[in-house]
Amino acid sequence: MENNKVTVLIISNDDKEVKSFKLSTNLISNYRKYLIWISSFVTFVFIILCALVFDSISQRFNNSGLTSRINLMNEQLEVYDSLKMLQKINSIDNNIAMINSYLYERGMLEMGNAGRESLSREKGRTIIDKINYFENKSVLFYKTLRDLPIGLPYYGELSSDYGYRRNPFGGYNGEFHPGLDFKGETGDPVYATGDGFIDRCDWYSGYGNAVVITHRKGFKSLYGHLSRVNVVQGQEVKAGDLIGFLGSTGRSTGPHLHYEIRKEGEDINPQPFLKLY
Repeated sequence: MENNKVTVLIISNDDKEVKSFKLSTNLISNYRKYLIWISSFVTFVFIILCALVFDSISQRFNNSGLTSRINLMNEQLEVYDSLKMLQKINSIDNNIAMINSYLYERGMLEMGNAGRESLSREKGRTIIDKINYFENKSVLFYKTLRDLPIGLPYYGELSSDYGYRRNPFGGYNGEFHPGLDFKGETGDPVYATGDGFIDRCDWYSGYGNAVVITHRKGFKSLYGHLSRVNVVQGQEVKAGDLIGFLGSTGRSTGPHLHYEIRKEGEDINPQPFLKLY
């Protein structure tokens, strides 16, 4: 076996110990083959590393392109949202203009022609201006609605409408009924339909025990034929407060609530004030 190896001596110039080691003759004779294998392996590793680096660079470029597309989509969505917001604002603006006109026509709101115009027709208005305008209008509408006799004073069946009717006490002659009648049970609660002050709460001729509330803008509401009242003269009341109890006092054919709305002293049809549609 020793014949298959050669001895290599390493001799130093300073006469130090001579070092030696043995190499296989096969290794020496086949060194080219080993060099090719090693070169191939190094080349393979290098190719793998280059592929990884290229893939990493490609991923960065792809991520950059994806980020650009996402940013573009976000910008488009912002434009779309802005357009939708403007449409919503214009829709709200038109609704407010219609509410203005409705309240103005019914004498509930005082304003000039400029106040009845839609804000969207005014140039130079920013979105912030419009939002502030809407906020102020919403507060105004809320106060206006609370000051007016709007809604039902009693949740009972409507038994007699506003206008001319046959005399409920018999006969063939008719009479003008200046309010609405709601049929119910004696002692049922009756509520104020708007904020205001108690104008009177006593016996009121044919109305029997009655409550009259003075509201703003020249409006008054009257609640007649009560079995008893639950307020005092001059008291401030809020919409929804309990003001009395249903009865059949005064000129009445049975337990019911007689409800009137007056504007500047003249009775008007309460029907449009029961609901806002």
